[in-house]
Amino acid sequence: MTFSLLLMVCNSQIRLLIKEITMMGFRQRAALLTSAFSLCLIAAGESRAQTQTLTAFYTAPVVSMAPMWIAKDAGFFKKQGLDVKLVFIASGPLGTTAILSGDVDVGVIGGFAPIRAIAGGNKNLVMIGQTKNRMTGAIVGKKEIASVQDLKGRRLGIDRIGSNPDMFTQASLARFNIDPLKDLQYIQLGSIGQGIPALKAGTIDAVSTSTPHDLFAQRLGFKVILDITAMKIPLASTVLLSARNTVERKQADLAKFMRAYAEAIHYFLTNKEGTIQIVAKYTKVEDREVNGHAIESEWEAVERTLQVDPKGIELILALMSKSMPQASAVKTEEYYDARFTNELRDSGFLKRLWGEK
Repeated sequence: MTFSLLLMVCNSQIRLLIKEITMMGFRQRAALLTSAFSLCLIAAGESRAQTQTLTAFYTAPVVSMAPMWIAKDAGFFKKQGLDVKLVFIASGPLGTTAILSGDVDVGVIGGFAPIRAIAGGNKNLVMIGQTKNRMTGAIVGKKEIASVQDLKGRRLGIDRIGSNPDMFTQASLARFNIDPLKDLQYIQLGSIGQGIPALKAGTIDAVSTSTPHDLFAQRLGFKVILDITAMKIPLASTVLLSARNTVERKQADLAKFMRAYAEAIHYFLTNKEGTIQIVAKYTKVEDREVNGHAIESEWEAVERTLQVDPKGIELILALMSKSMPQASAVKTEEYYDARFTNELRDSGFLKRLWGEK
């Protein structure tokens, strides 16, 4: 029963009581009406408590964040008794700020922004899960670029310094002894969607991008210079972020959130057709081939247990230490809280979800 409907019923009952007790004394009438109204408020409170409200966010219309959309649209939040308000926040730094201000309770976000913020002293931030455990993406560009080494001195486009594609680029090119900040003309484009237009216009020679933009580039005749996904480099690529004080205040609700998210991960990995429909809604990409390609490209990088991998944090800290020496001073375990993922594992929830014995 909804809150408003419950109040209507209570008001109706109170009006009936008024008719029946007109012959009572004033004090008797007041006491009885007060009791009746109090019972209505208690019942209404219990009705509202059955569905708890959380505000969650995502920071990019990309497939790696699709489990958040699935949890909302496929009803997994509601199944757990949660009314989740889902909002889009357009960057990692803005997402961490929203968490710290208390405007949102939890969100899915690239790992770099919160790790940098925690290393910088924002100790109230905490990762409560990890949804993507390795780097994905590709460097695509002109056909005349024969190898990764041929990128030296050329114009490589990136959405912005500090983004996931930036981290992926720096870490992957380091395997070839290339520092993009020193050995390339590293050009910030503003957003990942600007990469293909810049390639077509000839203002860059190559771009570091993710699915489905790599497929768009290949359709236009550009080539894959480096398949970052195939390198299987561990990284805290996409994480679930909250605040420590929120975790303490809303632990029960966040535990439900994590169960819903685990179910959404299962849906993402087992229901491609349903996922394609939801991805199309949030990314505004209607091409089924493109969406299917993007989804399949993410499958191997998904962390089914939602456990945070410390090695993925360590790699980001190593990249950050070049410009932020204090990053190495914070212990890895101070970046995350494993209580929710441990509960998913220890309660047998994940085994039941995946049909494991």
